[in-house]
Amino acid sequence: MVPHALVLPAVLLALATSAWAQVKCGEDLPPVDRDAQTRMTAQDFVRALSVKEGAFAKALGNYGYTVDATVETLVGDTVDGEYHQVSILSFDASGLRREPILTTVNTLKRIKFTDRDVEVLRDALTLTPDRVSSGDVVYSGRQKVGDINAVLFDVLPRNPTAEIRGFEGRAWVWAREDAVMRLCGRSSATPIAPMRFEVIRALVDDRYWFPISIRADEEAEVGKGQKVHVRVTVVYSNYRSR
Repeated sequence: MVPHALVLPAVLLALATSAWAQVKCGEDLPPVDRDAQTRMTAQDFVRALSVKEGAFAKALGNYGYTVDATVETLVGDTVDGEYHQVSILSFDASGLRREPILTTVNTLKRIKFTDRDVEVLRDALTLTPDRVSSGDVVYSGRQKVGDINAVLFDVLPRNPTAEIRGFEGRAWVWAREDAVMRLCGRSSATPIAPMRFEVIRALVDDRYWFPISIRADEEAEVGKGQKVHVRVTVVYSNYRSR
């Protein structure tokens, strides 16, 4: 039986009604049990990344899906620039992948974001061993995600005052499957700026943990001394294998 770990309508509702503030990851979850034990070590976690995350990324290339991406810049509560794209990734009769664009809007002036950056953002928030190698991986307890008692690992910077390298943040892991269910943190590879992103994944076809939402909402440093309030919401749906 598939665990009831994630329910897409609830995620969409939360995205639609959230007020501006830096994303508070895991605010929809019960408290962390910091004293809980686990057999999964930090070394096990890194090994799992090298196997499972690569397999998930490869498998995604054989799936079509719908992606709805919105990036906004704001002054106070007023949106003064927006990128919005809804697209369907699918395959034609010969098996070649196509990406028919349903809707595209781009009125952003204070930051740059293109169609290509939607894919760059998703890839930047796929964990690999090299993206966590610049930090210290520590076990931080357990937290319930639906029916699953997820194991928490934090990737901490060795030098907190240095620029971000790789990924820094938290991963929620289903230890039995070596699968990353959620992420929250900053990555040096993300477009716009190393904002704090929350990534929520769902189990697809009882095999793969694919993203269903990526979001961020904060004052992003987009240049030397220049900060812009940026809100990012990307929702994935209708996964289907070729």
